[in-house]
Amino acid sequence: MSKANSQPVGMPVIKKTPELERVPQHSNHQGVFRETLESIAFAFVLALLFRTFVAEAFVIPTGSMAPTLYGRNKEVDCPACGFQYAIGASDELDEGGTFLIPSRRIEQSMCPNCRHIHDVRSLPVFKGDRILVNKAAYQFQNPSRWDVIVFRYPEDTQKNYIKRLIGLPGETIRVERGDIYARRDQTGPFQILRKQDPNKQKLLQQAVYDDRHAPVGLIKNGWPEAWNSESEGGWKQDPQTRQFKVTASPTPQTVRYSHYVPSIPDWAAADQDKSATPNPRPQLVSDFCGYNAYTGGRSPGLDDDCYWVGDLTLSCTLKIGAVADPEANFTLELNEGVRRYRCTINPTSGLATLTRSDDLAADPATAPQIELAKAQTPIKGAGTYNLRFANVDDRLCLWVNDNWLRSGLIEFGAGAEYDAPSNRRPQDADLRPAAFTAQGLTASVSRLLLERDIYYRAENVSNDAGNYSPPHHEVDEGLRLREALVDPQQWGDIYENNSQKVEFRQLEANQFFVMGDNSPRSQDSRLWPNEVRHAPNRHAVERQALIGKAFFIYWPHGIPFLNGGHGFTLIGHRAVPPNDGQFNRDQFPEEQKEAWEYPEYSVPFYPQWWRWKRIR
Repeated sequence: MSKANSQPVGMPVIKKTPELERVPQHSNHQGVFRETLESIAFAFVLALLFRTFVAEAFVIPTGSMAPTLYGRNKEVDCPACGFQYAIGASDELDEGGTFLIPSRRIEQSMCPNCRHIHDVRSLPVFKGDRILVNKAAYQFQNPSRWDVIVFRYPEDTQKNYIKRLIGLPGETIRVERGDIYARRDQTGPFQILRKQDPNKQKLLQQAVYDDRHAPVGLIKNGWPEAWNSESEGGWKQDPQTRQFKVTASPTPQTVRYSHYVPSIPDWAAADQDKSATPNPRPQLVSDFCGYNAYTGGRSPGLDDDCYWVGDLTLSCTLKIGAVADPEANFTLELNEGVRRYRCTINPTSGLATLTRSDDLAADPATAPQIELAKAQTPIKGAGTYNLRFANVDDRLCLWVNDNWLRSGLIEFGAGAEYDAPSNRRPQDADLRPAAFTAQGLTASVSRLLLERDIYYRAENVSNDAGNYSPPHHEVDEGLRLREALVDPQQWGDIYENNSQKVEFRQLEANQFFVMGDNSPRSQDSRLWPNEVRHAPNRHAVERQALIGKAFFIYWPHGIPFLNGGHGFTLIGHRAVPPNDGQFNRDQFPEEQKEAWEYPEYSVPFYPQWWRWKRIR
């Protein structure tokens, strides 16, 4: 008789699995507890494996990679022009980045757009960008030039550094006049290192002057506008809407930019409603970096700039109302030294032509243009177009209607690249280095923005092993050089007679050369000590020291609101303990009180979502 037939009549047949039969009744709670522990342990192991081999989160402590990545910082809205910018604040902390040193509080900053100095002491401070690093990126492929990488600092492998990868194995690197060059053949010429993807180049530009944020306080007291029409009957400016308008003319009508830089006395006069300096002199565009321009901190400085930057980018919004002539054109122009570079667009055909003036021309403004390349653009007829014209790293680029969804880069091919002239000195034309011209068009131009490329300073230390040597500057006559920015001839004389170009010995296999985007404040391959390693190439990062590739900013910081935009203090800072010798013990309570009142975390806040982005 089967077991089924042995059951009493009317009773259901209960089928038991062997697994259930083995589990004693009294152990159910123990089993659940054990499964929970195993699940937690498994999740922990997975997280550990993910962190070890796939991706890891890092916080950026300092500003050596600004403006690409911010370290501990303050965000500033300039009260004089409304321009928004960030300044570094990591100098306020001790060397370990843990304790506040109240005597180092950041007091004032200088706006990179209008050069107004204002108090920032009470502004909230934010921790550095939080980023994700792909730790598997270099397990199956080689690092690429211009990657932002995380690696173990060669002199102390317990520290992680983040820089941009510049030099590859087998290359000799040279830093000269703000640009980077490399060669693999030790007898061959050095070649300039361009960003192969111009869209990456575009993200590294720093503001020189944004016309949407004009210094109206100065202008109303007689300070000249930066953009001015070169002819009486040409472009008309609306100072309220910050637009230039022109009606169709058979002759070219030009508006040119002059690089006026207000001084501290200029702004002091404006703040007292006094007349501005009459007929100020324009100056060369320099490597001024607003992120570093503050008082207070460990290494303050409002005037750290002194080097001329000729690699510029001009952006604007062009609105074409009517095209009166089939040969009508709109031209964007950038000057660098003995050459003028132009991009001329015919709005009838949409054809854009890149040209440059001859190096030997007495007047590059009127010299015949040498054609470099042509390409089609979407600029045809009436409409609104966002334009961006760049002369960076010996290459011309044009973007039309570029946005976060699509790249508007116009493909000109190899013709857009050129060899630099033999004469690299600045000229008087570099005091007024940008312009736009219309002929045969009724049009308006607005949202004018001039930017500059990163200037990599040619600084280094001796490559000898052993004791750390002081850095050699590109030019030791920095103050004289800065004062000469108003006189290109004098600036050129000082630079040519005192400057150095720096070469770093050939990298070996599996060695790399790295630099920070914030070149004036970056401790990178140029300046590393060699006291611990005694390495033949003190400037090199070994392949085995690479941790991964930085690929995403996932949380820049939260922006507090309420209470006048400051939020409410959740946690204040800690001051440096009194036993470290930096403060008198009797003064410590007051120092600690000041630290507590300086908020480190504030609520409520909302995410700074517009800076969540891929790192390039």
